Amino acid sequence: MRIAFDGTTLTPGRTGVGYYTEHLLQHLAREVESSGDELIVISNQAIDTAQPLPRHVRVYEHRRFPLRIVWMQLLAARVLEDIKADVAHFTNGMLPLGTGAARVVTIHDMSLTLFPRCHPLRRLVINRPLLGVAARVADEVVTVSHSARRDLLRLHGIPADRVSVAYEAAGPGFGPITDHARLARIRARYALPERFLLYVGAIEPRKNLPRLMEAFAAAKQAGVAHDLVCVGPYGWSSRDLYEHIDRLDLRRTVHFTGYVPLGDLPTIYNLADFFVFPSLYEGFGLPVVEAMACGTPVITASSSSLEEIAADAAEMVDPHEIAQLTDAIVRLATSRERREELSTRGLMRAAEFSWTRTAREMLALYARAAGFATGPATPSPAAVEPAVGVKRVSRGVAS
Repeated sequence: MRIAFDGTTLTPGRTGVGYYTEHLLQHLAREVESSGDELIVISNQAIDTAQPLPRHVRVYEHRRFPLRIVWMQLLAARVLEDIKADVAHFTNGMLPLGTGAARVVTIHDMSLTLFPRCHPLRRLVINRPLLGVAARVADEVVTVSHSARRDLLRLHGIPADRVSVAYEAAGPGFGPITDHARLARIRARYALPERFLLYVGAIEPRKNLPRLMEAFAAAKQAGVAHDLVCVGPYGWSSRDLYEHIDRLDLRRTVHFTGYVPLGDLPTIYNLADFFVFPSLYEGFGLPVVEAMACGTPVITASSSSLEEIAADAAEMVDPHEIAQLTDAIVRLATSRERREELSTRGLMRAAEFSWTRTAREMLALYARAAGFATGPATPSPAAVEPAVGVKRVSRGVAS
């Protein structure tokens, strides 16, 4: 089976979808080495990966085109025809029309429809319609949580048997770190305070950072001595956040690092006393699993996919209730016992997600889409939606 794999998000300074694409690509590369399948990366421009791709993974070289959306509709179909792909996987919610190759698309979330105010106008005008088209015409659709799958089915009404769930996982570099020299080096590199709670993600409206700042200010008034460190690139509409911080008199205790390379992130998670992620809506919420994999206690929102992913291994709060978030911050800041409990639970929960297993599930899905296999792809235990009220799923080994 010849698989074309969309590498258009493999750009420098990438965040969520780019990390998803690289982790999946690297683990697919390991699997096809023994399966006999062929893996070819296609993109509108040169790709950037944290680790070199194995020799058996081919990167298709052709004329570059700066605009991904235009390339997707005008040139990608020709590329698929040229390489004679049996199946093509597009990893970011859009795909080309007019190709004979079977098409698989990952749709990460429905935030463009459910939270339009959290996106710039250009994204709403261009990306939202293209996502709807991709959902309708793809041979197979992949979501990264059951929450995202339910939203997709409800909003687009596509046949349920065309939509599968394949979870993300923390990358192989995420885990507890005991190297004191490494910890000290990263602390100095980013001028991190001695004790801090951590946020990781883009600085943008959907992440609910104004309420986090309100809750942090209230926690400071309650006697919490920690600082707050925010790691991530500056997204759209972030200027008002700094004015909000000034009004709350938090300028000396809230620190922004900007974009941090993937290799430094595990150490920063390890340096934090706990992690807070009160996002209004997520398709998966990868930073939650990354923090747990590092043994960092987690506070997150009881909304969208986050409760599904965190299960009983985190402090869950209503993301709209500042008082709940404040109480959780105070509780973790002042209780070593609670932090240790959540650290242990988080390590166990993170181990239930595996990129190796996800790559194998995706290969089965590719085969079904391309007609090389019949029937549904076999889901792993982690991909089976739990019964109502059941939060634990069977444990796998992360990779």
